[in-house]
Formats: sequence, C-alpha cells, structure tokens
Amino acid sequence: MLTIEQRRKTDRKRRERWRQKKLAEGCKQVQLMITPEAQAILEHEKFRTGEPYVQIIHRAIFGLEKGLPITPPKNMTSPEITETDNMKTRCLETTKPLSKSPDDKKANQQDQLKLF
Repeated sequence: MLTIEQRRKTDRKRRERWRQKKLAEGCKQVQLMITPEAQAILEHEKFRTGEPYVQIIHRAIFGLEKGLPITPPKNMTSPEITETDNMKTRCLETTKPLSKSPDDKKANQQDQLKLF
C-alpha cells in the first residue's frame, strides 16, 4: 500500500499529465472568483443534472454564443453596470421621472389598473 506522500506525488504527476494533454488540445486554464449567489446556482445545477462544474460552465458559455437569454435570479446583484444598463437607465430618466410621494404612487397605480 502507498504512503500518503507517495499518493500525493502520483496524484501531482497525474494532474500534470492531464493538464499538459489539455493544453496540447488547445484548452486554456482559467481561474475565477464567483459570488456566493452564483456558487449556489452552480451547486444547484450540479445537483439537478449530475454534470461536473466544467460541463455546466461550458453549457452556459455556449448558450451565450448561441444567443440564448441568460437571466440572473432576481436576488442577484450585478457586480458591474454594462453599457446596455446605462442606456436603459438614461431612457427611463428622460421619459418619466421617478416619483417619491405616496400620492403620486397611488395615481400611478390607478393608471396601471386602467390598462387592464
């Protein structure tokens, strides 16, 4: 039976062979940090599908390439504001100012009810 040190050494060699093989195939190693919310989603997807993390991430990236809509959960905040978000905000600011008084909110709710 192998000692722990021998096992670690063979594991390191095996990982290095695998890494070299993947690099030769054209793969690129990427290290990243994700938010706790993203980690929870990733773990849920792994539990739901049984796929390894790398396959789930590949599927998500290829979904972006295909133009599939990927919407974040409602409770997830975006770490950065994109140009599209800035344009949407500017459009909202120019079309209708946000109201803060309760009477304005009630009037807006009444107008919304008239639509239906």
